[in-house]
Amino acid sequence: DCIEAIDGTHVRVSLPVDKQIPYIDKYYLVDAGYPNMKGCLAPYKGERYHLPVLRTSGQPTGSRETFNYVHSSLRSVIERCF
Repeated sequence: DCIEAIDGTHVRVSLPVDKQIPYIDKYYLVDAGYPNMKGCLAPYKGERYHLPVLRTSGQPTGSRETFNYVHSSLRSVIERCF
């Protein structure tokens, strides 16, 4: 009953029925190796993505680069947590 796997790692979690909430429109931040499909937010391909590149070459231009900038920022926060 795995919803998603992170770097090939599956962490099994069991909650008592009274603590469970229904699965409703949850999205997972994924890297470019995953397809952009329901429940997975992958960055736009062909647009600037990595923070150092975006920081040295100016602010993001357009909605896709802005999304990639925020995506990359969030991914960095997640990686630092691990």
